[in-house]
Amino acid sequence: MKDETPVGTLGERLAQLRKQRGLTQAKLAERANISTSAIAMYETNRRQPDDATLAELAAALEAPIAMLRPDAPIDQPTANSLGQAAPNGPVTNTSPFNAHSQPSQTDTAADGLGVTQLALTREEARLILFVRMHPDAMPFLQTLVTADAEKRKQLEKTWRLIQAFQA
Repeated sequence: MKDETPVGTLGERLAQLRKQRGLTQAKLAERANISTSAIAMYETNRRQPDDATLAELAAALEAPIAMLRPDAPIDQPTANSLGQAAPNGPVTNTSPFNAHSQPSQTDTAADGLGVTQLALTREEARLILFVRMHPDAMPFLQTLVTADAEKRKQLEKTWRLIQAFQA
């Protein structure tokens, strides 16, 4: 199958690549470990994925991240993938799930903007995505994090009780 470089917004590019690969939104969401609703929101430009999610989407689509970015040049080669050298450039690995990699020296987007680069596990990334998509859960999480040991035990006991009633 011939890959055509998608054009338009990130959402349009994401939808085009997904369809080129014969994937449903649900299948792409499963491969990228995010929700189907997140895929739908990205494709309709109601939300923009963070860099970690963008890397997961690119990996799930087996495409370089540059193909998803609206500001990517149209003549971007399609043979690149995560961890390969770009033409006339250094080798980069933008996967946030490779804990053994060093931070990329070529990633100037985060330089000087107060952005911290941190390798996350899939579970940590999913939790961050959940909090971004459900900001109403933040007060509970803040209470849990700042609670003393006794209060945390009480919250955990309450959570187990709720789970027992749902089973």
